[in-house]
Amino acid sequence: MNPWSAARLSRRHLLACAAGALGAAGCKSGDKPLDVQKRAQVNDDPRDGEVVTVGAKTTVGNTDPILASGVALVSQLAGTGSSPPQGGWRSKLEEDFKKLRRDQQINVKALLDNPERSTSLVLVTVLIPPGARKGERVDVQVTLPEESKTTSLQGGVLFPCDLYESESSGNIRAAVRGTAPTNPGVLLLGKVWAKAGGPLVAGNFESDAPKRAGAADVDQQGRPAYKAGFIAGGATVTDNRPYYLILNPNDQNVRIASGIAERLNATFHGTGDPNRKVAEAKSKDLVLLNVPYTYRHNHYRFLLTARHVPYSSVGADYRTMLEDELMDPTTALVAAVKLEALGGDCRKSLRLGLESPSPWVRFAASEALAYLGQTDGATELAQLAKDHPALRAHALKALASIDDSVATDRLVDMLASADPELRQGAFIALRLADERHPALNGTLMNRSYWLHRVAPDAPPAVHLSTAGRSEIVVFGNGATLRDVGTPMAVGGDFTVTVPEGEVLAKVTRVVKGRDGAEVKDVRCAANVAGVLGAMAALGGGYAEAIEFVRRAARADLIAGKLVVDSIPREMSLHQLVGFAKIDTTLARANAEVAKVGTVNPDVAANGFNLPATADESVPPAGAQLARPPLNRDPGRIFGPKRAPDAPAVLDPAVVPAGK
Repeated sequence: MNPWSAARLSRRHLLACAAGALGAAGCKSGDKPLDVQKRAQVNDDPRDGEVVTVGAKTTVGNTDPILASGVALVSQLAGTGSSPPQGGWRSKLEEDFKKLRRDQQINVKALLDNPERSTSLVLVTVLIPPGARKGERVDVQVTLPEESKTTSLQGGVLFPCDLYESESSGNIRAAVRGTAPTNPGVLLLGKVWAKAGGPLVAGNFESDAPKRAGAADVDQQGRPAYKAGFIAGGATVTDNRPYYLILNPNDQNVRIASGIAERLNATFHGTGDPNRKVAEAKSKDLVLLNVPYTYRHNHYRFLLTARHVPYSSVGADYRTMLEDELMDPTTALVAAVKLEALGGDCRKSLRLGLESPSPWVRFAASEALAYLGQTDGATELAQLAKDHPALRAHALKALASIDDSVATDRLVDMLASADPELRQGAFIALRLADERHPALNGTLMNRSYWLHRVAPDAPPAVHLSTAGRSEIVVFGNGATLRDVGTPMAVGGDFTVTVPEGEVLAKVTRVVKGRDGAEVKDVRCAANVAGVLGAMAALGGGYAEAIEFVRRAARADLIAGKLVVDSIPREMSLHQLVGFAKIDTTLARANAEVAKVGTVNPDVAANGFNLPATADESVPPAGAQLARPPLNRDPGRIFGPKRAPDAPAVLDPAVVPAGK
């Protein structure tokens, strides 16, 4: 599932789940057959005349994110840490150190009670998105326990730690009895779902107001407050999470389950893993579903299409009917998905739509062809992304799925756009399509984050990401710095100066050692990219890089815009179908997409049935339109923006599962 990648799941969502899962309520496991999409009514089953689809016999399950959490240690703090009290979380951390580092001689007590206050016990949480694959990277949220005396996590590095799925014993007892939980009991640890670690970024972002980005970094008295942090893409998923197809009660037998798996494997090809098929019948009532490689950035599209695969062979009349519906703008989007569900044999039918005068028809045909691995509609998708914000996110995701230079060349062209959402969306799509493409011009800075210098002819701008991947993208010619007359302090150790009348900037770092402090400095180009390179050469990481860029932007020292998480907004297929019936030029849809909210529902929020073409309802003007989630890297593209931190409520009574 993979980035626009739940594709990002929001920090607010993560912390809300943390409060429930590690506190009294507990977060529902997405790995249980009980976690399924609500069963559609019989009359709502996706049947087309006499064509019975996979969706008519199944419901989709395992679509909720799984909360994984743990207790860990942050080190390298500049005297702002604290010793945790005995018992509770400390006991759990000491136990984990002994278990995970049996082959290392580590004095845990000396670390926790460090007299220099350079360490702190922290609570770590991640969300494992549905459809995640082993090795996928997910965002990490780090918070302090309520009783902690640590004053700041700035400059900290998270020790490697395991993150577990968990549930409270009180919730389990209540579920067995069929009653509401009354006593939280103790926390039972289950499967390890992720391993986390690395340098963290302390403080918060205000992505909607870059010049006020420091406002969230102070407490009520105006003092610096870095008591929470995050690591973009800082955890590795340890196991695969396939989706479920749960057979309906009247269809539960081995023959039907095997038939469904056979039909899906014949329609979709290649998961990117030679040892994993797209569909595998596990029992009379369960089929495991792995996302094909072509759909790796758009799980929702795959699940929607898979449910509309015919259970048995269809005749020529069905295909002819869909071809006619494809050429009608009011039914084109639905018809394209149904044609896509027929597999490779429908390519000729979809190519007919590329000649239509309607942008709705051309988009529907081009998008379906892209997910079938065809390049015919790549140029059309690129033009639609430029011209129509309502279609932009869908078009860029489709381009990212095409494994061909005809698509990547179009994405490179869009990097020079003056539209922040278009150029950043194109950048993400290009990186997903080919992370080694020379136009990305990426450099790993001090093994901490990626710095990309792209589109030298584009208007100057700097883009920061707060999830999915630690990266800074500089558009244009380096984002020149105006004169910084007074040295700018960054991270406690660094200062940046651009002397008036000089063409070079000066970056200085005070390095503290046993023999006292040593001052090192580097001269560099007086632009954002040059200063970031100099800071990395002096040992600076992602946290210092972000702090420098944000402070420079607040002081209006960057000749260009600072943009945080500006990614294309996305309406659901159901909403686009509604607009297609009344908005032939997409003028209204293009205006409405700007009002899409930033907090996304989960992958199952819109259901997996196609919208009824007879439904004339459309979202009202000004409505807050939802969009399905996608995670930034790898996989789900264009996810929600990171929300402000909320403190997690955690239960220190932890015992191993089964005790």
